[in-house]
Amino acid sequence: MSLTFSDLDLTNISEGSALGAGVHLVTISDAKFGPRNEGERPVVELELNSNGATYTDVLRVYSESEAGARISQQRLKQYLVAIDHDNPNKPGDINLLKGKRCKIKIEPGKSFRRDDGSTGNYKNVTAVYKPDADVDYVPSAAPAAASMAGIMAAAPAAATFDDEIPF
Repeated sequence: MSLTFSDLDLTNISEGSALGAGVHLVTISDAKFGPRNEGERPVVELELNSNGATYTDVLRVYSESEAGARISQQRLKQYLVAIDHDNPNKPGDINLLKGKRCKIKIEPGKSFRRDDGSTGNYKNVTAVYKPDADVDYVPSAAPAAASMAGIMAAAPAAATFDDEIPF
C-alpha cells in the first residue's frame, strides 16, 4: 500500500489549538480514570474544550508523592464543586463529569528546553470555578510586582545618598 500526501483527507479533522494562559469557560468533553501506561498508577484525565481549543488536565490522585496526590485531589474536588456534583466528597462514576461546564485558570508552569534549544513553559490548571463565576485573569506574578511597587512607594522620596562607598 502506497501512502501519498495527495491521499490525505482532512475533512473531519479540526485545526486544533491549545488553551493558553487565562481564565476559560470549558466543557469537560471526556473524562477517564485509569493508568496512562501499563504498570502505572491510575490517573483522572479530563479533556477540556473551549471554542475549539483544548486542554487535557491529568490529575495524579494516587501519586506516589503525598503532596502530588493531595494537590491533584484538591483540584478534582474543585472540579466537582464547580460542576455542582451531588457529593464532591465521594465522586462515584467518572462519567458524571462528561458534558459539564466550569471555568478554569491556566497559568504558565515550569520551563523546559526544546530539542532546537528554544525554551517554553508547561501550562497548569491552577484554579477551577463555577461556570458563572466572575473571575478575571491576573497572572500570579502580578501580586509580587504589585507588592514591590508598594515597597518602592513607601521609600522616602527625599532620600539622599552620598557617592562615597564605605569599603
